[in-house]
Amino acid sequence: MTATVESEVQAEISALLSRYYRAVDDKRVDLALVEATFTVDGRWVSPTGLARVGHEAIAAQQIEAIALFRATHHTTTDHVIEIEGDAARLQANVTAMHLWASGTGDEAALESHFLAGGVFDGHAVRTSAGWRFSELALRIVWRTGALPIHISPEKV
Repeated sequence: MTATVESEVQAEISALLSRYYRAVDDKRVDLALVEATFTVDGRWVSPTGLARVGHEAIAAQQIEAIALFRATHHTTTDHVIEIEGDAARLQANVTAMHLWASGTGDEAALESHFLAGGVFDGHAVRTSAGWRFSELALRIVWRTGALPIHISPEKV
């Protein structure tokens, strides 16, 4: 693989992550977005370690999770992408602000948000439709801010 081709592949995989989280922040998560981001048997692993497998399961969980927030803002940086043929491994840092929706946070708290920093670990594969994640996992490294009330770990 030439350096130019490798750079183009890295840019495509980086953009795949960025487009997905732009849609999350715009509250535009739907089945079509998940199909354009993950393989048919793709896995999304939440910060709690629970894995969702397949387009429908990933879309349902992500839609339910973003409904907990008035707004989110994800910033990804330091994308390191290693390519091996038609497969690639991604690692990227993420900082994400989450503003709790009414009724999901402690109404008496001065803060109605939390900020978290973590790492995405992903595996992508080249498909006939372009690169897709076969797995994307989020590991939280640090977190600050208001905790949710009455929310099960399965939702996030």
